[in-house]
Amino acid sequence: MRKLIDDFIELNTTGRVLELCEKYYDDNVLMLSNGDVFAKTMREAYNKQKGFVESVKAFDVTLVESSIDGNQSELTFHYKMTAADSSISEFTGKHIQTWSNGKIIKEEYVSL
Repeated sequence: MRKLIDDFIELNTTGRVLELCEKYYDDNVLMLSNGDVFAKTMREAYNKQKGFVESVKAFDVTLVESSIDGNQSELTFHYKMTAADSSISEFTGKHIQTWSNGKIIKEEYVSL
């Protein structure tokens, strides 16, 4: 599982969010964002993130902390993204993931 998570981290830190979405999210993934349902399928998550990702000119994403316990991983990233209009969005968030058969079946994102 470590190899899968390391690849997920690499894709995320290099701004390849749509690629990691298709590669690692189960078709029926449940995604939560600060307690609210963000998406109930990989395709819904992909479509919601596509517009945002396409508006970003530069990604600066750093892994702050990671841990794995059984089929759960917790990954904390610091995000600094520059939009096409040169505005900067900066935040830190934790991704709490439940894995099954090489796919993420549940992910909760929590803003820190």
